Amino acid sequence: MSPSRVPRRTRVYVVLATLSAALGLLLPATVASADPIPLPTRGPLPTLSPLPSGVPFPTRPPLPVPLPCPPTCVVLGPDPYDAVVYGDSYTSGEGASHDHTYVTKSDGSEDWTHKSGLAPFAVAWTALEMNRYPLYRPTLTSDTMRTTYGRDRLFFNASSGAWIKHLNEPQMEKGGTVVRNPPQAQDVPTMAKIAYFGLGGNDAGFADLVSTAAEAYLNPATGRFGVFTWQTDQEQAVALEVGRLQSRITPLPGKIAQGLETVRETHPVAEIVVALYPLPVKESGNTGMEEITGHTMDLMYPFATKVNQAIRDGVAQFQASHPNTQVHIFDPNTAGPNGTSVVAGHELGRPDTYFQGLVRRPDVLWSGKIFKSFQESFHPNELGSVAIGKALATFLAARMPALFPQGPNFDRVTIDPQPLADATPDEIQSVGQWAYTNSAQVCEETDIDSVCRAISPTGIVLSTDLWFDPRKVLPYPLPGEPVPGGSDTGSPGGGGGGGSTWIPAEYIPKDPCDIFRPVRYQFYTGVQVRGGPVQTATAIDTLIFAPKKPKCVPGVGLIFE
Repeated sequence: MSPSRVPRRTRVYVVLATLSAALGLLLPATVASADPIPLPTRGPLPTLSPLPSGVPFPTRPPLPVPLPCPPTCVVLGPDPYDAVVYGDSYTSGEGASHDHTYVTKSDGSEDWTHKSGLAPFAVAWTALEMNRYPLYRPTLTSDTMRTTYGRDRLFFNASSGAWIKHLNEPQMEKGGTVVRNPPQAQDVPTMAKIAYFGLGGNDAGFADLVSTAAEAYLNPATGRFGVFTWQTDQEQAVALEVGRLQSRITPLPGKIAQGLETVRETHPVAEIVVALYPLPVKESGNTGMEEITGHTMDLMYPFATKVNQAIRDGVAQFQASHPNTQVHIFDPNTAGPNGTSVVAGHELGRPDTYFQGLVRRPDVLWSGKIFKSFQESFHPNELGSVAIGKALATFLAARMPALFPQGPNFDRVTIDPQPLADATPDEIQSVGQWAYTNSAQVCEETDIDSVCRAISPTGIVLSTDLWFDPRKVLPYPLPGEPVPGGSDTGSPGGGGGGGSTWIPAEYIPKDPCDIFRPVRYQFYTGVQVRGGPVQTATAIDTLIFAPKKPKCVPGVGLIFE
């Protein structure tokens, strides 16, 4: 036999061993432990005597039936590990679907956690696993999510709408009777090596801010009463909401630090990756869309950057107490080449945007699920989510070279990200008509009502309770914060059933009957807003038109009928 040839039997063993290593199989059996298993001590090889001339080689006995793997058996393939993902809608993949399909519940119905197989971490993890188990060639879609490769496991617990408290508390659907998601830090592997943390935006109120913008656009006040344009309504409402939400950003660093403490207690050996939020708008000069003005987006930018800075501050607080815990901050706004933003040039209003605009789902709206019909709005679309996921894969490989020495491999991953098709004119018209005839329901299930409470069955109410009561400069002397909603003639808005929204600013003049100065049928507002977080007086000075002079009702405000 030529010395360069390998016996066929030997070649078969080599192929089998290679396949076993690539797929992460054990010989003779698989174990679930994520800890490396020591190899047994190998004794000296026995000395074999040559067979006498003419004696045939003995027949090989049959292979024994494989037995359960003992604690000292040999493990082939990379050491396994577990990864756990905690987060809100930006982590779950909300919006990362071109056809509104996500990973479903076990019965096949829509799961409103909106977990997408194109979520950034799912994309990143799959690409990283390809160089650990090179025989896989997966296809990623929004409605499927693979959670095992070989012996590596992913526990993806992020949920749209989640707050930091939902690490330890169940997350309820709007209304508080049905569980949307169990506590995210429940039933997870203690010895996980990666813990991904993408929370804080809902605690700060970013969803409330974009809801305010959407409600101003959808609110039928302009069409019904001809007072403000929706663009002016939207910009003034968002400006006021940014001021109101400052009170929720201030305690955010402490909440972030406490959330990371929960993660550390649950996973004492994990490296923690904290995700910041991609900025869907530019600092200035944003391009307006059909449902949101460029100036409204300009107003949103400082708030979004404050949220990300508060998260950084929270990480710093945590690390000061736990210097030995590895914490990495992933910022998609600096994770591109040479520290550039992954989403720069693809903000809202751009032709090839990475973000959803106002998403309308008429079929969901007709079923009475008002909030859910717009739930996907203003989140990364499939294009944006995949782009962020690719940057995250590179980031994780650089920070965790022991787990991912060869980095990600996207060549073996099939992904076809597509944007959501624009709403048709018929859909836009049908949703607009519904909002026109169901104004009181537009704001149901929302957490704010700064726009909605201006609507009443008889006209627009500029309520003294909402706008001019000096008690709203500070919280009520009673325990707790004011309850959204109100006892005046406005809509109950957020469904609180009494009380009033606290807007931490003062309004001058304080007499609601002096707010408008009539010139024939034109009226100029003359109110300024300042105080609380609004340090510089902001004028609300707008020319409006009305069919007749408004009535001033003592204790209520100005009513346009």
